[in-house]
Amino acid sequence: TYHASIFHVAYRMLGDSNDAADSVQEIFIKVFRNIRGFRGDSSLKTWIFRIAFSEILNRLRWWKRRFRSSTVSLDDDQNGSGTPIYLAASTPSPLQALESKEREQAIQHALTRLSEEHRSIVILRDIEGFSYNEIAEILGISCGTVKSRLFYGRQEFKALFGSISNGGFRPSST
Repeated sequence: TYHASIFHVAYRMLGDSNDAADSVQEIFIKVFRNIRGFRGDSSLKTWIFRIAFSEILNRLRWWKRRFRSSTVSLDDDQNGSGTPIYLAASTPSPLQALESKEREQAIQHALTRLSEEHRSIVILRDIEGFSYNEIAEILGISCGTVKSRLFYGRQEFKALFGSISNGGFRPSST
């Protein structure tokens, strides 16, 4: 039931579909192993997302410690596979598809540049549609803190996205 939502959150937080898929697998293993610990104090969805955010944030911290000064190939695509990406035939024109992809990359790039605490709240509220109370429960913070961080996170995102969409970020060509 929650697989797709958790994958989308993990992808938005981690910025890589392979890492997101790995995280989702780990998250559901933890959910399965700890389901007896679910007391019903909150909804099952909130409980699962709390586990998910714990796992995602741990993965981000691990990644930062391990790969602080790693090298990235400019020839690889966004997922690092080195294989070209081909657009499937669809109703949008090739130009519309390219513009949509560039906009998505710019949004994802701006999201990854947000601080972890702002990124998690912006994703949960604006992309996944959680309520303030649900976010507070998932992240273990007060509702006032959620609102404050959301306000500053949105401001930070607007500034980053504005600079990216005005030429500060050029998606890699495929």
